[in-house]
This record gives sequence, structure tokens and C-alpha cells, in this order.
Amino acid sequence: MKNIIYSILFFLITCSLSAQNAGTAQTIPMDPNIRIGKLDNGLTYYICHSENPKNRGEFYIVHNVGAMQEEDDQNGLAHFLEHMAFNGTKHFPKKSMLEYLASIGVRFGTNVNAFTSRNVTAYNISEVPLARESIIDTVLLMLHDWSSYITCDSAEIEAERGVIREEWRTRDIPRMRLSEQLYPVMYNHSKYAERNVIGDINIIMNFKRQTLLDFYHKWYRPDLQAVIVVGDFDVDQMENKIKQTMSSLPKAQNPVQKEEYTVPDNQKPLVGISTDPDAGAMVVRLMYKLNVPDRAEKQKVSAYKINLERNIISELLKKRLMEKATQGNPYIRQRAANYSDITPNKKMLFMMGAVKNNKVNEALNELAIEVERIKKYGFTPEEFDEIRSNMLKSVKLQIIQAKNQKSTDIVKSCLDHFTTGTPIAPNDFYEQMAISTLQNLTVDELNRTALDIFSDENILITILGPRKDNIVYPQDEELIATVQNAGKQEITPYVHRVLKATRLMAQKPQAGTIREEKKNDIVGTVEWTLSNGAKVIVKSYPSKKDIIDIKAYSKGGTSILPDNELANGAMANNFCRLMGVKDFSRSDLKQINAGKIVSISPEIGEYYETLSGYAASRDLETLMQMIYLYITAPNFDKQEFNRQLEKIKSTLTNRQGLPKTEYDREIRAIKYNNHPRKASMTLEKANTITFEGAKQIYEERFANAGDFTFIFTGNIDLANFKPLVETYLASLPTTGVKQNYKDNQIRYAKGKIIKHIEKDLTTDKASISVLYTAKLPYSAENKVLSAAFRYILRDRYMKSIREEKGGAYSVSVNATEEALPTNTITIEVNFDTAPTMADEMLEIVQKEVDDIAKNGPSPFELENAQRYFNKLYKTGISSNSYWTETLTDYYQYGIDNFTNYEKMMNALTPSDIRKFAKTVFGQKNKMEFVLLPKK
Repeated sequence: MKNIIYSILFFLITCSLSAQNAGTAQTIPMDPNIRIGKLDNGLTYYICHSENPKNRGEFYIVHNVGAMQEEDDQNGLAHFLEHMAFNGTKHFPKKSMLEYLASIGVRFGTNVNAFTSRNVTAYNISEVPLARESIIDTVLLMLHDWSSYITCDSAEIEAERGVIREEWRTRDIPRMRLSEQLYPVMYNHSKYAERNVIGDINIIMNFKRQTLLDFYHKWYRPDLQAVIVVGDFDVDQMENKIKQTMSSLPKAQNPVQKEEYTVPDNQKPLVGISTDPDAGAMVVRLMYKLNVPDRAEKQKVSAYKINLERNIISELLKKRLMEKATQGNPYIRQRAANYSDITPNKKMLFMMGAVKNNKVNEALNELAIEVERIKKYGFTPEEFDEIRSNMLKSVKLQIIQAKNQKSTDIVKSCLDHFTTGTPIAPNDFYEQMAISTLQNLTVDELNRTALDIFSDENILITILGPRKDNIVYPQDEELIATVQNAGKQEITPYVHRVLKATRLMAQKPQAGTIREEKKNDIVGTVEWTLSNGAKVIVKSYPSKKDIIDIKAYSKGGTSILPDNELANGAMANNFCRLMGVKDFSRSDLKQINAGKIVSISPEIGEYYETLSGYAASRDLETLMQMIYLYITAPNFDKQEFNRQLEKIKSTLTNRQGLPKTEYDREIRAIKYNNHPRKASMTLEKANTITFEGAKQIYEERFANAGDFTFIFTGNIDLANFKPLVETYLASLPTTGVKQNYKDNQIRYAKGKIIKHIEKDLTTDKASISVLYTAKLPYSAENKVLSAAFRYILRDRYMKSIREEKGGAYSVSVNATEEALPTNTITIEVNFDTAPTMADEMLEIVQKEVDDIAKNGPSPFELENAQRYFNKLYKTGISSNSYWTETLTDYYQYGIDNFTNYEKMMNALTPSDIRKFAKTVFGQKNKMEFVLLPKK
């Protein structure tokens, strides 16, 4: 019957799509749930109702311009203008916009932000509580001002120069430096190579206000703008409000035509070699540039088909590369393939790999041979049928997920539609289009597309690696010859590997029983004690998202290991994330579970071993089977183990002597009183790791399922879930012993420790880390106090360090309450600044801490924090992640973060925060670490 229904469905689908040239010429319709309109002034708007999350709204204004529209004397000003939008507009002078948003629980940097790229600039006000109509009106007025009424006040410009200088400084890292060296090759000497968004620091520090205004008034205009509003509101009412607010924006008079830039083609391969003193691994990449259908063509099914074929080829190539890594002794340690954007009108399909022993030509040859194998023999019918089958399953999966997409996902679709013309198809049409295209696609068509991709033109070869005296990189012509000569070698056809079995379990284990059942009215859970001693906690609550989360834990972790087994313990944990079960590798599991939403990962932490994952309701039994197998039949594959160990050793070797590596090792030793169990991994320790040792540790840590507590959260049908628990959890082996973790007397260093360390840095940058520690009871009350304090302190630093002094782009403030090995709180402040400003910034760090401990925050500061966390709480209680974290705290440590949360948060007073700060900082444990360039 299923086959008959499917055949009828497929016939209807293919008929509906075959009217015009087998469907490929058909225009993709727009999702009717998204309302699109255009005002007389040229502004486009997108509106969509979404209740994920409920009572919240997403408000965006998108400018279809970016760094590519800058003149040479404006290099970096598109991004600078983005910053100025938060420093004063017509209706919101100075910081009054951010102050208002904070007063409704919308936080700058978290819910209020923006981004600038080469082609797009977008501003967002997110997770807005739609409690009052006045809030919607005010937020829309902010979008209105961002369109045409940013004041660009002279004093604010001067203050912001320092902020962007420090943002530029944070980007001066090896990864960015390596990438920027390759821009002339990646973008073939076009204007794209001249615009990196952050811009020219000399221009940033010296431009005239009028130069910024020239860019603003030329390019920020309604005909290049879109307002996107998605959330839990009435669409008709929202449309009226947008029309009322945005129609007054002035229409551009004599607008300058926006030039569309492109990356020129290249007939001969282009080569780029980028090196950096602080680089770790050496990476080789072989890339093929591809044209993208234009805006009009994108509206056709044919464009979808082209994109689909390229993605399939990328996935098949990736699979082949991964398989190659398991054969013989390759010159590439890690490898990947991907299909991604270069610019809006160019994409690339690329392969990359980490080079072993600096054998660049040999590594490049391995990549090139795989391309030649495809060109010569094509893809096999077997591998094509396998991936097509998996993708058909994935289509169904995507449709199910689309029904539960978040408001932010809808915003992204609207943004892409406005800026690149990417269609937003209705779910039913997308399903029909995807199934029809996949069903009608042939391996011969795919192979023809592969030949088009892997032509002799538009090839890029890039090498990224360390700059060292003992490393000599090949010449450009040598690398080109390696690629061009690959086809002259003897190449054998690809042999498709077929899984011998495709079922996780051939038969179910002998079921156990639920020995005892209790209800917990405090947190609304059902508690089961199983026949093997394991505990199962179920939090079932109504949820539109059809996902069930699982978190399981057992005491012990690496804390019980002797010192000389810690390296094996670290390797066992590292391998947890990579291994499969039974005879299946991790990639085999991906293939077996194609079309399913299911994931589970074991981990061995310091004090607990855990299993974490999730599954769609219909895939819950698969999740339970995987839990059972990761405990009873993990796949500790020796070959894969040795490859990962080689990777670790290579990374350690590459990073030896790097200033940042040495600095991190030094401060870690100081932080933990030189405790041997907290020492960094070294090559010497890695050489003690053995397959047998790591395997034994994993098996021992997961041998006693009776010592585990399993927490499940989501919309769970208890009647259907019970048999699964009895079959797959109650049947797990147990030793009958309840194990505890071991306190190895690891403690933070006490007192005042100041360590300013100078290294031979490539960057003129000071990296600051200030760590305060204190004994503090692990309680729900202290967690609420800690959260509010962290919010207030971070906002203080944003004002004093970022805005007033221009001393940092951002300041990270983290507060962590630790239950183990003792009740401790750590408050850590991290940021980068100019070396000449380091001492002044450190004084401000301490000054703000001292002021709160002495005087407390203002009522306004505390109220902002309370509104923000109350908003998070109301959103969080309808999410699995909230309940998983809350219930883990409850059952591990007896902490109830749920019952009286709002009451505790709302009851806080400035005096409470002052006392909290005095308690924490009064213990006078402070570690101040600064990494500085050697003078």
C-alpha cells in the first residue's frame, strides 16, 4: 500500500512539474505566508507571522550596499557608518536608542546588532517583547531613522574611531592575515580584493565627517533598502504600521546607479601562497570558480537543479576524500570538500587538506588525482543511487523542520531574497520540486555537470602555512604543473563501498523493567528507577518543536584516573566524538540514519561521563538504540584512532614555540597552582597514549549504566516511551556499584597575582585577562545574583572601556558558578587593547568592580538586567535546552532554578548586588594576566 501511495504521489508531482520542459523552466512561486510590498519611495518590506518564539518580534532593515560601494578614500566607512547608527539618530540622540531597548529587555550586542559585508549592511532588533503597541511603534521608528536619519555627530565619530581601531586589532590574527594575503588570487585582482570591510586603518583614524556623510547620503536610500519584520503579530496591522512609519522616508533624487561587481574568469590556474609566523598547520586547497544563475534565472526550477547537482557532486567528492584518508599512507592528514559562495555571482567547489610533513606537491597531487578520477570515470551508479536515496529522505526531513522554523530563519530567507533574488518557495512546492528533480536526475547528467565544473579554467590553488626558515614552499609554476600533470598518471576507477548491514540492531536486547515510578510536582517530572539501578527523568511538556533532548550523566570522569593515565583519558574523550558503534564508523551512522533527526555523543569530563543528544519523536527508538550501543558496543577503530593521534601530535608539533601557545601554558600553570592534573597537553604526554589504554578508560567509564541518570525533555508520550526505556535502558549492564568523583585538590591560586608576559608577537596588541575567584555556595539565589552582576558589569565596561575610552572593541565578562570540586565562583574579564593603553584599561577593570562592591549599581542598571533575564526565562521555559540545563542542576546538585526564578530576580535590590560583589571581591583573589609584544 505504501508503494502504491508513493507511486501516485510521485506521478502527481512529476506531472505538475513537467508542463514546461520537464519542470526546469517553471517559475518557483513565492511562499504566500510572506507578504512582500513596495512603497512609493522604493522601500521593500517583508512581513510574516511566526510564533516561534511566541510574543516576540524580529525587526530588520537591510541595505543592499556594503564595502564594494566605497570610494578609495572611503575604505572602511561602510562599516564605520554601521557603528554610527548606534550613536545617535534624529529621534534617538546619543545612546538613547540603546537605553530604551535595554529598558524593555533588549540588549545591545545580543539582541541589537548589525553586520556589514562587501555587498550588504543589515541592522537588527531581535527578540523584542510585543507587550505593548508603543514598543512596536518605537522599534519601527528606529528602523526609520537607520534608513535616512543617522546623525553622524562629530564628537561621536571621534569616539568611535578608537572602537573600530580596536576591532581592527582583534582581527589581526593568523587566520585573517593568511586570508587577506590570498585576496588578490581569490578575487583575481578585482575590487573585491581591495575591500576587506574593516578598511584602511589610516582612513579610519583620519577621514573627514563629510566623507562619511557622502557615502551615507549616496547609498542609504529606500530604493536599496528592505524592512523585514517577523513575529507573533497580526500581519495586516503590521503592514499598516510599516506604511505609516516608512512612507515618509524621502525618495532618492537622481540616484546613482549601483554598479554590480564581479570576479574575472581566469584561463590559467592562479596560485596564492600565504604564510604567517603564528600559523600552525599547513593547508592546501584546490578550487574551481563557478558562475551563479542571475537574479531572473534563480526564479526557475532549472537554477535549483544546477545548485542541487553541484551540492551532490560536492558531497560525493567529500565522501571519496574521506575514504581516501583511510587508505595507505596519504600526504594529507585531514581533508574536506565544499560548495560555497565567493561573491553574490560566483561560487566555488573546493577541496582542502592539512599537509603532512610539509609535502605540499604530494598533497596537492592527491587532491588533483581525485578530480581526474571523476573526469575520467565519472561517479558510479551505486554511489549516485545511494546519495540520491539519502537526499530524498532529507527532503522530507527539511519539510518537517521547516514547519518549526524560528523567526530568525524566516528573516534570513527574506534577506537572501532581497539581496540575491534567492526564491522562498512554499513548503509543498519545494517538496515537489526537490523530489521531482532528484527522481529525474541521472548519473550521466551529473557526470556532465562534473566535467563542466572541473574544467581547465577558473582553477585556484592556494597554500596556507607557517613562515619558518626551514620551510620552503614550491614555486607557482611547480604547483600548476602538479595539477595539470595529475591526469597523466595511472588512475584506477573508484570502487564504491557498500555497507554490509544497514540496521543498527538486528534484534532487540532482553528488556528490563521500571522498578519504581514517582512524580515530582516541583519541576513537573516523572522519575523512573530501572531494574538495573539507572534513573530516568522525563519532563514532558507541550512543544511545537518535535524534538526530544537527552542528557545522561554518571559520576567519576577523569578525576578517578591516576596522573599517568590522564593523557589516555584525554584521548578517550577526544575519540568519543569521532567513533561509531559496532562495525559502523561515524560516517556509516550518518548514512544509516539519513533522513532521520538523531544525534548522540558520549563525553568523558573531569567529574562526570555524559551522553548528550536529541531526536525527532518518530526517531526516538533510533536514539535509544544508539545510546545502548555507545555503552555496550562502541567502535574503537584502531586505524581511525591512530589517525587522530597523529593529528594531535602534528598539531602539538606545529604549535611548539608559538608565543600564544607558550603564554597559554604559562598562565594555565599559574591559575591552578602548577597542579599536574591541569597541565597542558604536550608532545611528550601524547607519546604515552596507547590504543589499549584509551579504550579501557572509555569502557570502564561507561561500563556501569546503573550509575547513570538519564534526563529526557520534550513533548514525550509516556505510554509509548516506557517500552523503549525498558528495552534499551533497563537492559544496560550494571556493576551494582555507585561510584563517586575524586577530589584531587585542584584549586585556583589565591591572593593577588599579576603576570605581564612579553613575547615576540606579530601583532601590536595587548591581550588582557583578569580572573577573580571566591568561595560561594552553589545555590539558585547565587546564580541569579551572579547573572545580574555579570550583566551590569559588562554594560559598565561597554561604556567606560569601549565608548568613553575607545580602549576595546568588546569586553567579555563571564561568571561561572562551580559546584565541583568545591563551591566556587569565577568572574573573568577578557579583551584586547593597544599595549600603550593596557595599564589604563586594567585600572578601569578594577575601578568598576570596586565601585559596585562599594556603592552597588543604580536602580536603572539593575532593572535593565531584571527585564532581560525575565524575558529570557519566559522564552526559555518552552525550550528543551532550558529544561535539560535546569533539570541537570536539580538532580545533580539539588538546585531549583525554576520554581521561584522570577520572584528571586524581581526581588533583587541594588543592595543585594553590592553585598554579592563585596562577598566575592572581598576575598581578594585576583589573577591579572597580560600578553604583550616584546619591547
